[in-house]
Amino acid sequence: MRKQLYFPPLPPSEGDESPDVPESPSPSTPRCPVRKPPVVWYHGQLDEIAHDLKDTILVALDFEMIDHPRHQKVLSESQRMSELGIAVYDPRDAAASATHTIEERLQKIHVRHYIASRWRKTTPLTCDAFMHTTWPGKGGKIVGHVAHPYDGVFARSRIRPARAIRDKLQDILNRLPTRGLTTEEIAQGQRRPVILLFWDARLEIKIMSQWGIQLPEYPDPAGNKAKVELWDLQKWHNLQRARRNAETSDSAYNLLAPLGVLACGHNAGNDVFAMLAAFLYLLHSEEGAWSEYMRDFTWFPEEYMVKLDWVDPEVAEFNERLDPNWEIGSCLGCFL
Repeated sequence: MRKQLYFPPLPPSEGDESPDVPESPSPSTPRCPVRKPPVVWYHGQLDEIAHDLKDTILVALDFEMIDHPRHQKVLSESQRMSELGIAVYDPRDAAASATHTIEERLQKIHVRHYIASRWRKTTPLTCDAFMHTTWPGKGGKIVGHVAHPYDGVFARSRIRPARAIRDKLQDILNRLPTRGLTTEEIAQGQRRPVILLFWDARLEIKIMSQWGIQLPEYPDPAGNKAKVELWDLQKWHNLQRARRNAETSDSAYNLLAPLGVLACGHNAGNDVFAMLAAFLYLLHSEEGAWSEYMRDFTWFPEEYMVKLDWVDPEVAEFNERLDPNWEIGSCLGCFL
């Protein structure tokens, strides 16, 4: 029995500049409510959630945008989209592992990172948005450019037109409920549950709505139509308290710090890995570590940090060389 393929090779880039992706008639209307993950107080509840999610595909999504360019008309969020990160964790991929360590689970996270060709030259060194030089009004403040498109360490970045990125996202979403199923199972109407994870879902929902992205529907066990679920991890109580105590910003990439990885700025590919890694990290933590975490809501101490020595350093080198400014040096390769 042949299983359905997933993440097929992408076609070559269709050029440097990409046309604007047409927006839907109601770009600001979310197509599915975003909810908080269940609050967990006791380690036994983690086991229950892990059991409920034992065959659920977890997918983290993250968009990055350029800051508004000078001397240009106002652009929508989807038109300013500069990066898309997609991370997929399928429990069936980890089922073959005998020990099920957190490191083995994290190695089963599949990351895709896309850079919009229209904005591929916009980096911390080249972005000329006005807020990077002056901020009008009382107490003028210069705001640094936070997106680092060429800092990815978990997947080789792909430069594509915005329309191709939009189509690839829709294609991936359409095929998630049938991932890992045989043709016979698909013909019988079997589908798998899917949860999309976000870190402050407002931007992602807005861009997906402007693009007209449709979430797939599939029958649930009761025979009713069910949609892909959307969870906002930034609103998850079990991460909120730790973020406040850590005295860091609310950025998703800061979730990598307790995993032993330091980052200097946003990158959609790194962010989606961080979201999934942090969620799996807590979901499958040992009882002693969880009890300590819940007692004072601080990140796990160094002895609980996971090992990421399996990350291929050639990925970061490949992405660094995609940067048009890499020869003169930029804030790249800053993962330790």
